Amino acid sequence: MAPKLIPLKLLSAGGDTVSFIGRGQEKSCPAWLSKSIIKDGLLNPLIVTQQGSKFIVIDGKKRLAVMRAMAKTRRSAKAIAKVPCIVQDAVSLKPIATRRPLLLSGPELAHKVITAAQSATSHISIAQRYECSLAVVEDCLALRKLHPELLLHFNNGAISLEQASALATIENMKAQLDLLHQLGPFVSNVEIIAAIRAGATVVELPEDNFIFLPSRRPALSDQQQTFEFDKRQPLKASRSKRLAA
Repeated sequence: MAPKLIPLKLLSAGGDTVSFIGRGQEKSCPAWLSKSIIKDGLLNPLIVTQQGSKFIVIDGKKRLAVMRAMAKTRRSAKAIAKVPCIVQDAVSLKPIATRRPLLLSGPELAHKVITAAQSATSHISIAQRYECSLAVVEDCLALRKLHPELLLHFNNGAISLEQASALATIENMKAQLDLLHQLGPFVSNVEIIAAIRAGATVVELPEDNFIFLPSRRPALSDQQQTFEFDKRQPLKASRSKRLAA
């Protein structure tokens, strides 16, 4: 369900509507929440139900209180005149479970996570800050090993965070790009993405077709290959001496 922009003045905390948070919790707005919204923006939409011309906030009352306080300052008044909300039917109200913020695109979230990782003490703290699962944080950080051309495709929205992070599990960057070209439209197949992430060597495609996944090891340079060959020479020499003896 796509969020809708609703004027802040039409939002109400309500008093007789079932809330997803405990009674009285909306009265206390911790300082970290205010700092989070000011620094990172609103990460998830409010959950509301419509009653007449008003919209009663079911989930997000603390965020509503913070935004009302911010609206009283000239600096923030225009920026939060309208708030992203998901409107639900009062009959079927239920919390919306998400693995990542609904109001951030994949590239936006990845940029924030990678930047935060430079100074954050733990991945858990990053997950808490950006209201996402630890697995999503790890997916974002995996993009640092992605082929530059694939990263461009990700930033342009051609491939998703899940697809990009799965391809990034292959250490050989050229192999990442080659695999994307082989998969084509099948890159959006959930089962194929899961197989790549799991380290499968063969992926079955529709109509009894198969793709052999590339080596997960990084490609060796000519110098590295020579070094690997040279390391085997003493073994051959010593074996020859034993046979001669």
